[in-house]
Amino acid sequence: MTDRLNKAQLAYVWFHIEQHIDLSEIKSWIAYSDDTSANKIVFRASDRPIDKTRFITHAEDKLPVLYPLSSEECFYHIDQDSLVFHHDILKAIFYLLSGYQEFNSPHQDFMGRYPHQHSIQYELKITDKPIVNYYISIIAEALTNFAHKHNKELKNIRLFDSFGFMLTHDVDRIDFYHWRETVLKLLQLLGLKKSSINKRTQLKVLLDAITPTLFPGFKKNPWWNFEELRKLERSLGINSVWYFLNRDKSPHDAKYHLEEERINKLIQTLQNDGCEIGLHGSIKTATATKAMQKAFQRLATVSNEEVVGTRQHCLKVHYPDTLKIQEATGLKYDTSLGFAEHEGYRNSYCYPFKPFDHQAQKMMNIWEFPLTVMDATLLGYRSLNYDDMFQSFNKLITESKKFGGLLVMLWHNCNFDEIQNPGILDYYKNQLKSISSQKPVSMTGKELLKRLDN
Repeated sequence: MTDRLNKAQLAYVWFHIEQHIDLSEIKSWIAYSDDTSANKIVFRASDRPIDKTRFITHAEDKLPVLYPLSSEECFYHIDQDSLVFHHDILKAIFYLLSGYQEFNSPHQDFMGRYPHQHSIQYELKITDKPIVNYYISIIAEALTNFAHKHNKELKNIRLFDSFGFMLTHDVDRIDFYHWRETVLKLLQLLGLKKSSINKRTQLKVLLDAITPTLFPGFKKNPWWNFEELRKLERSLGINSVWYFLNRDKSPHDAKYHLEEERINKLIQTLQNDGCEIGLHGSIKTATATKAMQKAFQRLATVSNEEVVGTRQHCLKVHYPDTLKIQEATGLKYDTSLGFAEHEGYRNSYCYPFKPFDHQAQKMMNIWEFPLTVMDATLLGYRSLNYDDMFQSFNKLITESKKFGGLLVMLWHNCNFDEIQNPGILDYYKNQLKSISSQKPVSMTGKELLKRLDN
């Protein structure tokens, strides 16, 4: 990215900055230019490529500059008559927030997703810091101080006094004793599929599964744990969002049908309990508008309520094409944009944001509620122990609280396997209790949309 920001790109950046500070008193003073005498407030504009080597320490935080324009070791300078930003901080915001690095990227992982290891977040070791929020806080600090010199008071805005917490569940699988699952256990025992448990335990698990697979109802299904999970959430004052996966012959699609009576009853029970029902779009829906529309209509019919939110199965998103499909379908928010391999901030932002269509050069009309942390990341890709998982959560919570931001957590109903992960249920309970003790505002996606509208 070498050109200066164009009009549409600038408007995109200012839209998000104005989620944090009311600029109505001074907006006419602002210029984006390389002429430092252009106006009272000058954001210097860069036509240079990205520089990943420059860092500046601001308020004890070491932050990448990305588009430096001088040797100054600070982001801005204020005197009586002017405020000048020494480096193109607006372009840095756009690069990270708009997902520019993903647009037309040749890099894909085994699932066709943008890989963490090819990201600037990985390269600069900033995945666990919402750098865009840091940039915006620097801008807000500078503008507030400069306005005060001119007897004007700017209003700073926080989405949450502390932080927002959105607990979500992807309902991928619901039958532990299913012939497919039992065959998988056999393949693992034969060494044809990976397993994290020893052969003796694999044999025991397989033998234990045969009878209840042949005779459904013979033994309690450990993946049909919705009431137990909701009981815990209710005790902590948490309402959650449940994304149901459609079945359309995609790879890894649902092993249940949305129209099943038990699914209908489950959805109604969750809705009556104050939860939100969303769409967990199959692999096909990531690239096919018709597949997305069909899945959306099926779930809307089953739930008998407006479906407004979605998360793509396996976090499979082609940026921005998948989001354009969601937007065209009528969905109002997505919460897929997190790295599968690492918890943190894929777009370096801990607030809801609007994606940018780089082809059409415009902001899209759908919200992204960025995914902060997923169980499969911690347990699978990262293989963290429970103490490290707890510490990682606390670091992310600290970042969210710093900016009044949002923490989105994903935990699958089928990820409470005490054989594979002994103590996982106790860890989950303690983690939720720890989050709840820090007094977040628990919100569903629908509730967050209303807050954003207001």
